[in-house]
Amino acid sequence: MTRDTEPAGTREWANMTGWVVESVSDKPVGFVFDLGPRDYGPAEEEKGLEAVCAQVVVLQDDVFMLRRSRTVLRRLNLGDHSADDLPLEEWLDGDHFEDCTDGYFFTQDVDLVADAVTSWFRDCGFVSTPEDLGCSYEFPRPAAC
Repeated sequence: MTRDTEPAGTREWANMTGWVVESVSDKPVGFVFDLGPRDYGPAEEEKGLEAVCAQVVVLQDDVFMLRRSRTVLRRLNLGDHSADDLPLEEWLDGDHFEDCTDGYFFTQDVDLVADAVTSWFRDCGFVSTPEDLGCSYEFPRPAAC
């Protein structure tokens, strides 16, 4: 396809994939990246309105945990960020986390994370362009002495 015949929004979604890769690459263990609809807030949540949300948590050994939900994802209270014995590249049911309605997986493939996040939002019907999304970053806090 040439640039003039690309479907509307194609370049924006492709740019989002690269932005997600950049946003989560080379981050410290414990880093959390959240994405969801920009205009979704406490009032919408209180009404029980659904919205696709995604959360990436950086674990040890260059492993990412990607969670998807139709409600706002809370911060996990993990005992540690060990990746030992985690099943990589396997979609897991969301029952393990109360707020994770659509499941989660672990991977060392940052491109897979970015492609999944982009396709979820592109195909969900809740947002029409990446500009409709909001995000937040949370770096791990240093341990108290």
